[in-house]
Amino acid sequence: MTPDKWLGLAGIVASALVMVLGWLIYWVYRAKLLEREERRLMIERGVTPPAPAVVGWPAMRAREAELRFQERRLLIEKGLNPGEANPDPFGGLFTRKRRPEHSLYRGLVMLAVGVGLLAPFSMIRWSGTIVSADSADFVLFLAVIGPLVALYGLANIVYYGLTKNRPPEAASPSSQDSRSGS
Repeated sequence: MTPDKWLGLAGIVASALVMVLGWLIYWVYRAKLLEREERRLMIERGVTPPAPAVVGWPAMRAREAELRFQERRLLIEKGLNPGEANPDPFGGLFTRKRRPEHSLYRGLVMLAVGVGLLAPFSMIRWSGTIVSADSADFVLFLAVIGPLVALYGLANIVYYGLTKNRPPEAASPSSQDSRSGS
């Protein structure tokens, strides 16, 4: 295809996308308009409309914080210890629970990836194929990265072998002190 045909095809695709986007914006606008109209009619008739629905990440975060502080207030009113004000703002999303099985899984996957990177290098190296100047950098990349990834996987497997019989870690004394309120 000539560049003129590509440009024409790109123009047709871009105009179709703009039309679909405009159509979606119109229907979202119509839905919001109907919600506002329904709310207005409820107020005119003396009916208390429900609170608007919580939509989106920031509003959901604010609602979670509101509920968390409401729960703390109720615990304080009952005379109970509410604990920390904000123990984990991300709800445990970024806390890593290290178990030996995780290192075994990571080690096996990385060992397989490392061997997978080394296989093409070894085939090119020992087959006697002459490598062109353009692909020499790729072969060098495989020669360096393959063993590094394989050794990382092997290290994880060794770590699993050393820690699989270790008892689970107990909570640290400092975190127990903060929970007891002292």
